[in-house]
Amino acid sequence: MKLDRIVCLANSHKHEHRCVAGISLSTKKWIRLVSTEIPGCIARERTCYADGKEAKALDVFEAELGDPCGTSAHPEDVFVSSRQWRRLQRLEQPADTGFLTTFLNPEPIVLEGYSDRISVHKFQDRSARMSLGLIHPEDLWWWIREEKGKRRYRANFRLGQVARVRYDLSVTDPDWKNQLNLLPTGIYPNSMLCGNRVSTTFLTVSLSEPFEGFHYKLVAGVINLPA
Repeated sequence: MKLDRIVCLANSHKHEHRCVAGISLSTKKWIRLVSTEIPGCIARERTCYADGKEAKALDVFEAELGDPCGTSAHPEDVFVSSRQWRRLQRLEQPADTGFLTTFLNPEPIVLEGYSDRISVHKFQDRSARMSLGLIHPEDLWWWIREEKGKRRYRANFRLGQVARVRYDLSVTDPDWKNQLNLLPTGIYPNSMLCGNRVSTTFLTVSLSEPFEGFHYKLVAGVINLPA
């Protein structure tokens, strides 16, 4: 076991538990924190600090890490001990945008393709290059709809200076879903959700666990920094 400092870039819903991911400040690489008790997940209470507050995107916290436990679809997974996490600081100033941009995806392809999913067969003979990424979307809209009696939330955006690829991905960030839940069904510009403040929005994207033959691409974290 070793202590590490992590910049949290997602604490999202995953089944009945959570998926916490971010950047290790010791390796400058993505990691996804996984408990030994729940396969591929971590219990919500384990993501809380001593004051009971959950780890949030842009928190820098200290955690005790164990061995890597990556799979072919989730190569970044690392076991985390039961030791309580300790919040150190937050990245919430305009200058912190520069730190985040160093981890942006260098291309308009989100997690190995232009669609919202990847066949499970793709990772049978090789591992994914990455199952986590950070993007800076353009023309971002939030789509709230009713489907089979449940509310669904999706992010619709463009990416890339040349290809101008449009994506439509499901949202699993609980804090952002709480904001969207205050609105009636419809499609809303990102500026409205930001209170029409000038801000820079980043999205943390993650591959799901296998579901009906596919790994789906999810918006696991919504990050807004003042411009």
